[in-house]
Amino acid sequence: MILHINTSREWRGGEQQLYYLVQGLANYKIPQMVVGQPGSPLETKCKDNGYEFVPIEMRGEWDRKAYKNIRSLCLSKNIKLIHTHTAHAHTLALLAKRNHLNIPLIVSRRVDFKPKTSFFSRWKYQHPANDYYLPVSQKIKEVMMSSKIAPERIITVYSGIDLKRFSKPTAHEYLREEFQIPKKAVIIGNVAALVDHKDQETLIHAISKMKTNLDFRLLIVGEGKLEKKLKTLTESLNLNDKIIFTGYRKDIPALLSLFDIFTLTSKEEGLGTAVLDAMACSLPIVATNGGGIGEMLDHNEGAFVCPVGDSEVIAQGLDKLVSSEDLREQFGNFNKTSVKRFSVTKTIDKTKLIYYSFLGDSLYGEGK
Repeated sequence: MILHINTSREWRGGEQQLYYLVQGLANYKIPQMVVGQPGSPLETKCKDNGYEFVPIEMRGEWDRKAYKNIRSLCLSKNIKLIHTHTAHAHTLALLAKRNHLNIPLIVSRRVDFKPKTSFFSRWKYQHPANDYYLPVSQKIKEVMMSSKIAPERIITVYSGIDLKRFSKPTAHEYLREEFQIPKKAVIIGNVAALVDHKDQETLIHAISKMKTNLDFRLLIVGEGKLEKKLKTLTESLNLNDKIIFTGYRKDIPALLSLFDIFTLTSKEEGLGTAVLDAMACSLPIVATNGGGIGEMLDHNEGAFVCPVGDSEVIAQGLDKLVSSEDLREQFGNFNKTSVKRFSVTKTIDKTKLIYYSFLGDSLYGEGK
């Protein structure tokens, strides 16, 4: 029995990746359960689709009651391996294991922030109870190695996407009507939480520096604590007629079908699976090289990859794509083929192989 732990109360890229993994392992009849926050979107998603979910309130990484509950669950359910999917889940699993459980611990790492140098951070990341780290990009692997984590304990497992989800265009004309976008306007799309490291501020400045005479719109899709600040910036630059904030949306496939260009201007990014989704939809891309983004893209072939924070270069890339339908098509076709490297099937199979290296055939439930 595999135990997945996720402490997020939201549904973002990490939760989608965990859900893909749970789906994939279920197809192989591998016994598993998910521990997550009560009332979270992850609980709803798992329960609605018949996957075992145990709600445990986790109020932080030092929550004594939470890690004791996890320890009890490991003993009562004969857990063979723990896989954590958030930073707080990692700490709780270490505390649950400590001096009590001889269970392998696998830690997914999705952010390229360098671990701090405090005593606690060194204890957490260099603890011998961490069997393997699974960073989602080579960039994260390099960051972890620079923090003195032994390279033999780090295996890069790229995040993947469900290519079938984007195999056919999704009806999207209602969106053009909803947001009152002229029929001939070229649509640039950004799908990301409105938080500092996604750096929509630089994107808005880039829009203000574009020189094209063609009509276009930027749709910023997402919600977050910087929403008010970003809207104020948009107004101050007189861009209200060019930039549309859609808020949180569930109809992402339709939005991707609507877009003509995709952009992501993050300062830091583990991998950025929104870029993979856009590639699967045959979209040309303008993005920064923040974190692992550059590992997905081919500069001047499917994308213009720009320095982090460089609104001038981002504007130039967007201008080129807005101005040329042929270039958009050429870049989009390249991305549609290139993205096959990042199939979620490959992510699942590599993760399963890592589990198997610890558990052998008992991975499939023998000898439970």
